[in-house]
Order: sequence, then C-alpha cells, then structure tokens
Amino acid sequence: MKRRVIDIKKAILKTLEKEGELSLKALEIKVNSGSQTIQTQIEELEFFKLVEVIKHKKSEKTGRPYTSV
Repeated sequence: MKRRVIDIKKAILKTLEKEGELSLKALEIKVNSGSQTIQTQIEELEFFKLVEVIKHKKSEKTGRPYTSV
C-alpha cells in the first residue's frame, strides 16, 4: 500500500528532528522511501523553510560531493 505524501513528510521531519543533519541517502534509508520521493519532498519542505539543504564540496569518507539536510 502506498503511503500518503503527508506521512512521508512527517517521517522526514521527525527523523531530522531526532537525528540532526543527515545526507539524502541516509534520510532515504531511515524513512524507507525512494531517492526521487525524498528529493521532491525535501524541495517542498525547503520552499516552506522547514528544512535547509546544504551542498558539501566533498565527503571526508569518499571524497565525493554530497547534499545533506
């Protein structure tokens, strides 16, 4: 059964409140949702200034650029 959009947004906000700053991939795993869904919902939450998207130049672990919320 598909989850409603509001349920996904609630899960994102609760996870960020509990865990603090997370990468999009980590958030995807914790919320148990697809990458495109997470990205779309984060864009909407950012528009309403509920979250802030941070683009990092490179990860200390992998050396690749990544985005966190």
